[in-house]
Amino acid sequence: MVVIFGRFLFQLLLCLTLLSLLLGSYPAGSIDLKPKAFSSQASDDAQMAVLIKENKRCIRCHHKPRLIKGIEAITSVGVHASSDFYNNCTACHGPKGEHPKRSDAIISYKIQSEISVFTQNKQCIACHSPDHLRSSEWTHDVHATKLLCSTCHSLHREFDPIIGIDKKIRIGLCRTCHEAIQRALKLRLNN
Repeated sequence: MVVIFGRFLFQLLLCLTLLSLLLGSYPAGSIDLKPKAFSSQASDDAQMAVLIKENKRCIRCHHKPRLIKGIEAITSVGVHASSDFYNNCTACHGPKGEHPKRSDAIISYKIQSEISVFTQNKQCIACHSPDHLRSSEWTHDVHATKLLCSTCHSLHREFDPIIGIDKKIRIGLCRTCHEAIQRALKLRLNN
């Protein structure tokens, strides 16, 4: 009985905290307003409140655990800090639109999207310029129009697993896709 009441109390407190965060009315100092996604962008509580307010529409739904990209995704974009865009969800996912009514209004970084590969990659290239990327073994020229940046790079992680991988291992990762393509071509030619 005590365990059940304790869980209920914890869930109630969590719900009230989230509700106060989403509504923007919280007692000063009562909750930590510095999720990882925004902490590198805000040096004080006033800036933090602005960032949370700007992203409130996204946070309102994406804190729900049943979503594929839940709050973990939102709180892990800190690696994409930018003084121009801060960490607004719209900097990468496009301007506020009719989402969630129209899923095509949001750039979701997947091949099956109605939004072209070029348009999706353009969001990344806005900050990660090709000139900067070419400086370190840039193999992106070959793939930039046919593959999404997110094919190899993780967008909602504290670190990008592809960065820092030994060049020999990276070549092996390339072969994973390229060998599958070769097999598919051979099958097509043989039929």
